[in-house]
Amino acid sequence: MTNLLTFRDNLKALFSRYDYILTPLAKFVMAMIVFFSLNKHLGNVPILNKGIFLFLVAAICAFIPVEFMAGIAACMLVWQTAKVSLDLGLLTLAFIIIFYSGYMRFNVKTGIIVLLVPIFYAWHITYALPIVLGFLIGPSAVIPAIFGILLYYYEESVNAFQNVLAAVTEEDAAVVGYQYILNELLNNKDMLLTFVVFAVVILITYAIYRMSFDNSWIVAFCVGGFLNIVLFLFGSLTMSTKVAIGPILLGSLLGIVIAVAVQFMKGIVDYQKADYLQFEDDEYYYYVKAIPKLSVSESNKNIKHINSKKQD
Repeated sequence: MTNLLTFRDNLKALFSRYDYILTPLAKFVMAMIVFFSLNKHLGNVPILNKGIFLFLVAAICAFIPVEFMAGIAACMLVWQTAKVSLDLGLLTLAFIIIFYSGYMRFNVKTGIIVLLVPIFYAWHITYALPIVLGFLIGPSAVIPAIFGILLYYYEESVNAFQNVLAAVTEEDAAVVGYQYILNELLNNKDMLLTFVVFAVVILITYAIYRMSFDNSWIVAFCVGGFLNIVLFLFGSLTMSTKVAIGPILLGSLLGIVIAVAVQFMKGIVDYQKADYLQFEDDEYYYYVKAIPKLSVSESNKNIKHINSKKQD
């Protein structure tokens, strides 16, 4: 454990020292993954499929807040869907405006959650996401996570609609487009099941994680992973949907591993040194449970060399 704590402290010191390099690099990589996953589904605008263009846009995103990265991705999505049909582009814009006006402008940092969803889908580790969001962010992650899932399935529907356009006249394309997309979304049981499971796992994981009993974080991750597996499997049976058991198991286990790794970097506590404090003011009594975090302090040792030679 001492070696792990030393490694963690050294790694955190390294990130702190080179933060001005590593943070832009991380945002650049995230932007590249988001933009490539977005264009992988649609790819109707030639310039957005060029690697050099995406590289330049991602390089710009490396030096701006993540919220602007979400805005750029939204503009790309509107542009891609408008290329399929102008009416679908307007529908996409309406979805984004509703989400921004109804939620994101009150909690701007949630935009990164919407970006995480397509990344996890692109890497086929979607089932790991609710466990991670549950302890890192909590209830405020439910709505942006649901919106991110909605956007993913919306992209899938728009992509499938492109095959329908060949059999539809230009005058009927708008009406058919609206009907096709809405029917695909409303009748998509996989998407609805994902909505429910994500919301439940996020809330339960957060609730247990915030409890004060010993090792509550380990219990939260394990319960979140267990619920993730059980709810998806139970939901697939009751709603007659097809889900692959392998990705659910692997994704849930990966979510637990990621959560443990992030928690370890944040800090783990030494329950054996827990201290209980009590104090009061004019109106209340306060009972506080204080638990120190495990850490390793490197001691500086000064070694004195003693010359044992005898003096003549």
